[in-house]
Amino acid sequence: MPLTLFHYCVAYLINKGKRDLSLPALVVSSMLPDLEKPFVFVMTGGVHSRLVLHSLLGAITLGTLLSILLTVFLYPTIVSFLFKIDKGVVVEKCRFSVTLALASLFGCVSHVLLDSLHHEFNPLLYPLLNESFDVLMLLGDWNYATIIVQFVFFALFILILFREIRGGAEGFWKRALVG
Repeated sequence: MPLTLFHYCVAYLINKGKRDLSLPALVVSSMLPDLEKPFVFVMTGGVHSRLVLHSLLGAITLGTLLSILLTVFLYPTIVSFLFKIDKGVVVEKCRFSVTLALASLFGCVSHVLLDSLHHEFNPLLYPLLNESFDVLMLLGDWNYATIIVQFVFFALFILILFREIRGGAEGFWKRALVG
């Protein structure tokens, strides 16, 4: 993975390119697949840490549904409490809509595709195929690919951070988390 937090970069870039999509839904959905990791690890006895939500089918169905639910029902409360953003503003950006659902879909699928570039085990076609799908892996070596992806997304995260800091401290968290 890039670290789960680095998936924010994809949410941010999608939002900048397509402003009518919900940034909160993109943020939630771009990180959601990693929520399955501890559960899958325990359920498979440590053999795997990624399965259903890291597959295209799981991301499109269960991942999108969970992202919608978390965005609509939890995100406003958590973000407004932790970052002192007016809850009404956050709730308005998190209302269910077709664009919120599309943002949830895009975020989940982007996570799965990004992870498939550099992981040792890629359950991209699970449950149709139980083997790793490694066709997209950079350089054909997950170790090198992970270093490259981590570096690129760390640099991208720093660039985004500096870009938003230049916008001023006032409203920083709102710009970064609500749009």
